[in-house]
Amino acid sequence: MKYNATQTLFELSIRLIMAVAMLSVPLLATTVQKMDLAELITASDSILQGRVESIEARYEDKMIYTYISVTVDDPIKGGRRRSVLVRQPGGRIGAKMTWIAGMPQFNRGDQVIVFLRDRQDGTFDVTGLNQGKYDVVNDFIIRNVSGVTILDPKTGLMSDTGFVEKTALDAFKTKIRELMK
Repeated sequence: MKYNATQTLFELSIRLIMAVAMLSVPLLATTVQKMDLAELITASDSILQGRVESIEARYEDKMIYTYISVTVDDPIKGGRRRSVLVRQPGGRIGAKMTWIAGMPQFNRGDQVIVFLRDRQDGTFDVTGLNQGKYDVVNDFIIRNVSGVTILDPKTGLMSDTGFVEKTALDAFKTKIRELMK
């Protein structure tokens, strides 16, 4: 079968159109509903201030999960316990790394306030992905929400712009306790 220049040009044009069409489709990203403090409190079974003791990644069903052990210093909401085990998808084992957009990042020794949902298997999820993790630094809490698309349920608008919040630690914990009443 012979191809003439017109057929070849036509095929190239079709391929170019298809390539442009595929590139114009937005990449799938993690989208979460924006949660204010009252919503985080309501959606959480446990809220605590504590210190990250250990971080361990494990394979489970051919996926990597990371387990974060947090020693409880102040159980703000939920049962009293000495520590909690947070489980989240993603992590690093050797040279293999799986990263999930919007998952909070933990480092050993970090002081944190976390909003948690009980998985009923002895582990917890962080409520609202990285919206539910606050770092405690020099008597302030810092929440850094990034790497996700935030859907504002009040306006229906979506934003890829992250945000950082900084508040005095004592004022923040007082506000949480007031909102729980």
